[in-house]
Amino acid sequence: MDFSEYKLGENDRVIHLDTMDENRDATIAVAQQCQRTLTIQSYDLDPIIYDNTDFIEAVRQIAVSSTRADIKILIEDSRKIISSGHRFIELARQLSSFIEIRKINTDLKTVSEAFLIADETALIYRRQPQRYEGFVNFNERGRCRLLLADFRDSWEKATPDPELRRLHI
Repeated sequence: MDFSEYKLGENDRVIHLDTMDENRDATIAVAQQCQRTLTIQSYDLDPIIYDNTDFIEAVRQIAVSSTRADIKILIEDSRKIISSGHRFIELARQLSSFIEIRKINTDLKTVSEAFLIADETALIYRRQPQRYEGFVNFNERGRCRLLLADFRDSWEKATPDPELRRLHI
């Protein structure tokens, strides 16, 4: 699917996503247009969507283009990304002033939905984090506000995952 005609904050159209490729392409398109804040909630930071060169470079550009960049990722399970050498982890380590990953407090909540929010405006949403059926909307401020409120509450209760930190010797 070609997302080049859609602009963050302008096109208010729900576009249904059914496959991992559509999710990956939508994620890249939204991230490439993001200017300052990127918020991700994911069960395991799905490598098919988030561990690709185009997405990693888009996030790097967000972080280095603004001193006010704020990239927050909330995950439930980090084992897969640690064992697979997920490239996003290395990027987060390099740009730790701008990118923070926390592990959700599973005693209080589990990841029941997956989403990416860019600049509090664009939304990629999947009701079931382990499936690829969902939607993208490049101008979904209302729903973004609701999801961000819940995200912030979960973020405050989450903890940094010691497995994701780099050991300096």
